[in-house]
Amino acid sequence: MILKWVNRIDDVIATIALIGILIITIVNVFCRFILNQPFAWAEEVSIGLFVWLVFIGISSAMKRGGHIGVDYFVEKMPRTLKIVAIIIRAVSIYFVLIYMFIFLGYDLMIQASSKLTPVLGISYQWIDLAVPLGGLLTAYHFTRQLLKKKQQEESSPRESV
Repeated sequence: MILKWVNRIDDVIATIALIGILIITIVNVFCRFILNQPFAWAEEVSIGLFVWLVFIGISSAMKRGGHIGVDYFVEKMPRTLKIVAIIIRAVSIYFVLIYMFIFLGYDLMIQASSKLTPVLGISYQWIDLAVPLGGLLTAYHFTRQLLKKKQQEESSPRESV
C-alpha cells in the first residue's frame, strides 16, 4: 500500500503542478488581454509550480528510465569494463542525488526560512522543498531500477550484463 503510494506520488504532484501552471497561465492571459485585469500573483504561483514540476518530474522520468543515456559504448565493452562503467555511473548519480539535491537542497530550503514571495507572502521554503523531495524520490526510483536490473542479470545468461 505504502509502496504504491510512493511509486505514484511524483506523478500526482507533477501532474497537479502542470495542470496548475496551464490553468493559471491561460486564465491570466485571458484576464490580461481581454479584461485588462491580470492577476498580480499568477507569475509567482506559476514559477513555484514550475520548480515543483521540474524537480518532481526528474523522479517521474527516472522511474520510467526516461533520462537520456548513451550506452552504446558501454554495451560494446568487455564484461569487466562494463561492470566498472555501471558502478561509476551509479556512484555519480547517487552523488548528484544525495549530495546536491538532498543535502544542498535541504540547506537551500533552510536558508530560505526568512524569504517570502513578494505578492502572496508564501515562504520560499515551500517552493525549495521540491529540491530535496525530488532528490529523495529520484534516489528511491534509481535504487529500484538498479535492484531490478541486478535481478534480471542474475536470472539471465552471463553474457547479458
